[in-house]
Amino acid sequence: MGLMNYQQDVRKWPLRAVAIALGTATIVFSCSCAKKTTTAKVPAVPSTGETIGHPTAGAKLGWTEVSTPFPAANITAQGNVLWVCGANEMIASSSDGGQTWKLRHSRPDGKILLNIAFVDEKVGHAAGKDGVLLSTTDGGRTWKTHNSGDDVDAFSFADANNGIAVLGGDPDIVTYIPSWGGPTPSDGAVKLTHDGGDHWEEVTALTSDELKSFSRVLAVAALDSTDYLMVRRQPGIEDVFLVTHDAGKSWHVVHQRNDATNRELVRWVFVHGGEYWAFGMELVHRDTGGGYGVPLTLHSKDGETWVHGTSGPTEFGGCNRQGCYMWDGAVESLYGTHEQFWNLPQDSSLSIKWAIAGDRACTVSSVVECSQAAMTEKPQPTVPHAGGARFDLKEASVNLAFAEDCAACGVRPIWPDPGTNWTGRVNAVFSVDQSGTVFGVSLEGPLNARVRDLIEEQIRHWIFKPSPNDTSARRSISIDVKCVNVLDAPAVGGCRLAPARGPA
Repeated sequence: MGLMNYQQDVRKWPLRAVAIALGTATIVFSCSCAKKTTTAKVPAVPSTGETIGHPTAGAKLGWTEVSTPFPAANITAQGNVLWVCGANEMIASSSDGGQTWKLRHSRPDGKILLNIAFVDEKVGHAAGKDGVLLSTTDGGRTWKTHNSGDDVDAFSFADANNGIAVLGGDPDIVTYIPSWGGPTPSDGAVKLTHDGGDHWEEVTALTSDELKSFSRVLAVAALDSTDYLMVRRQPGIEDVFLVTHDAGKSWHVVHQRNDATNRELVRWVFVHGGEYWAFGMELVHRDTGGGYGVPLTLHSKDGETWVHGTSGPTEFGGCNRQGCYMWDGAVESLYGTHEQFWNLPQDSSLSIKWAIAGDRACTVSSVVECSQAAMTEKPQPTVPHAGGARFDLKEASVNLAFAEDCAACGVRPIWPDPGTNWTGRVNAVFSVDQSGTVFGVSLEGPLNARVRDLIEEQIRHWIFKPSPNDTSARRSISIDVKCVNVLDAPAVGGCRLAPARGPA
């Protein structure tokens, strides 16, 4: 398909479909001003294995903020255990749905862990900045340190030894584009390991004439010791699967469907039950006026032949190993013979980083919040905000490049008080300690007091890459703010923030 036809197709797609297909979106966010539990200060880091709790954890209705031993950057679940990771190579677990947490690993001068995942109840990995990769083979009781040589943008392991990772992507590409429309395309190098992360080998096939035009990677997956898969993009043309059955010695292209009637756009791939499972969007009925987007679920035993699985009722906003959330806020599991939904509070707290263990769900944005979770056969109705604004997960927490060395600049939804209309630029002034955490935040600019407080609170939970320089020096970044009070058109209402660009 030529570039001209591709661009013509894009112009016909619905706005949300274009965002998913291209992996880009307007860099904005809305914020929720509904009062919750008072934000707890992060406690002093306990010794490994010590339990910390939160006095209000365990509330049955709504999300409740919980305390972790450190500011969390990501979360996962294995069985009935939740795991979080963050600064100083810190990893903590909770066996009671996020009410209490035990510190499992940390280093005072450690790197920042941005992702964590488990293969099974024994084998798990965590990775992040400056090449750090940690592995466990005893269920998280002990962790071994490896060095991949560069930032780990994404990884997937089939077992304790065999894995695939995306290393050293462009930081602007990785952090600047909101990921609710799909994973951010990366230009990082894809490498394989067969000894648990001690050594990594290049995928030399990517430099061949056949494959070098597919210069961006969206997803990677390790099925077993010999079978691996990538979703790669030829910018402006198409996305394809690249698969290997000989542990990376040779790779070949498997094209996603793209004909006159339908087009498949896979965005996430996971391994479940000994198969690849892919989720994304399908453009249907292109032969009748441009078509429209519907959710897509595919699964395959080998990455070659794909079978359609159960799809949700509305477009996916994001997926992880446990399921996908919808544009209207519902979260569903798609691995069975029919769709099932998780009943969670729909108040804009659920970010793109979430996990469910047993009957409890937790989500990471600028803080960690947890709630009851129950599986149902039907999605719950979308809950409107005060003033009639509908909650839409496409506006949930994202990471934006407010500063080059910010590893996790999470911003989450804010809805201002009625009548709040203001556009301008503010300066956030703060300090960063040796672990990369923020303190002493103040906002300079003529902002509404309530919006100011909510923005300052979020900045206090950012995580920066530790610097060898004096971290006690004050820092300043500029933020563009636009607050619009449009109750009858909530899609354009709320406060929207972005890294400052151009003159104020």
